[in-house]
Amino acid sequence: MASKLPKISIIGTGSLGGALAVSLHAKGYKIISLIDINGTKALQISKHVKCEKVGVTVSDLPSTSDIVFITVSDNQLGEIAVEISKLKHLYLKKMTFIHCSGVYTSDILEPLRKKGAITGSMHPIQTFPPNLNPAKLKTKFRGIYFGIDGIEESIRLMEQIIKMLGGKAIVIKKEIKPLYHIACVFASNYEMIFLNAVDELTRKIDIPVSWMEAFGPLITESMQNMIKHGIGKSLTGPIVRGDMKTVDIHLDSLSKFAPFLLPLYTIGGIEAARVAKENGRISEEEFKEIIIKFRKFIQSTSFTKISKGKK
Repeated sequence: MASKLPKISIIGTGSLGGALAVSLHAKGYKIISLIDINGTKALQISKHVKCEKVGVTVSDLPSTSDIVFITVSDNQLGEIAVEISKLKHLYLKKMTFIHCSGVYTSDILEPLRKKGAITGSMHPIQTFPPNLNPAKLKTKFRGIYFGIDGIEESIRLMEQIIKMLGGKAIVIKKEIKPLYHIACVFASNYEMIFLNAVDELTRKIDIPVSWMEAFGPLITESMQNMIKHGIGKSLTGPIVRGDMKTVDIHLDSLSKFAPFLLPLYTIGGIEAARVAKENGRISEEEFKEIIIKFRKFIQSTSFTKISKGKK
């Protein structure tokens, strides 16, 4: 079976590139080269996937590569595509190039497509923390979705690969790819920022247990309610109740004890008000009152002081 599978090269062996290498190898794909400016990282992953060729520049890319995954940072993609397109030893018409950016479409690989290569974009809706044991990487793609785009031929190929990895594919329209990535950011990065605020405040109030132990049940129940009933019926708190006296107390307390969290609280409050109004939980008049209050507070607050509040 392995001999019938395409030969894989990976440019960029960070958390995602390493996970791809280990997972594809576990499914029978032959990893023929790993390329990273940090040769040490590539060498480390190579030992787990029986890869004999490790390089530090794209010129090390072997011509026998059938599929090349480009898993570098987003701001390097365009430059690397141009650089590869100029390599004389590659017969691009027989190669497929797939990048794994969440924000860029396959169009960023246009220099390669113009030379006859098949191009696509395959972004896993998953987080890949650094320094994870390579042995644990092979299951990171199981059960997750990938946002993909590209020409029909690359779509079919990516769907096959994703299926072998145990994942599922969603074709993303190119014109709204950034919105897709913003959803990923809210689901991961911004969610952690709000949870970090809980951690920060828990340390301020000096309770004898961790924030996860104290607030974990509330977080879990809120998420379950959201999934089961939707945001309209699940949103609770002073904003939904129109309880502006409580909001005033919150703002005053944050100003005294945690001013660095004021921007997050006010932005979260404005969004909670918008969602509550759209779901009929508060009236238009109540919504306007809340927005005016937050705007006045923002205008009267020194954000220079806020930024230094944590110190």
